[in-house]
Amino acid sequence: MALPPHDYARAALDAELHVQVTVERVELPPTTPGDAVVTGRIARVFRGSPALCSTPVSFTVPVCREADDCPLDGTIWTLIEMLETARVMEVFLDAHGEGFRNASYDNHVLPAPTDTPMRVYTEEMARAPIQRRTGGRYDPRAERRELLLFGALSIIGLAVFCWALVRWSS
Repeated sequence: MALPPHDYARAALDAELHVQVTVERVELPPTTPGDAVVTGRIARVFRGSPALCSTPVSFTVPVCREADDCPLDGTIWTLIEMLETARVMEVFLDAHGEGFRNASYDNHVLPAPTDTPMRVYTEEMARAPIQRRTGGRYDPRAERRELLLFGALSIIGLAVFCWALVRWSS
């Protein structure tokens, strides 16, 4: 099952870096779906130290082919055909050991670096939608029972109103 959109936005906002990387090499996995390794240099820094420009980076990107049966686990898959021809990628990265790791897997393949980011998230986008019930899990059966009860009480109320109206007019 895919993750709700606010989870992707939260991961992107929590990432240490928001950068565009000039792709130098792509190592494809032996089978797909799988993780490709992208190697390149930071071309633009939208979040993080500007001194990181030209820093070599390597990170994984989940890839698949169009015919693959990809698991529905919330992973944002990138088509191998797109990644093979990628010149630039916009990604959200976190420092990891001596290098970097893909923080959100919300990757954007670009033909060239841009002056402004192509992926922009706000705190509002990262907020979970307000649930009608604040305690417990959502139960559609309870919702249905409430709607039926509301409907029944509305009909009873309408009947009483009509009865009172008839009594009043006579």
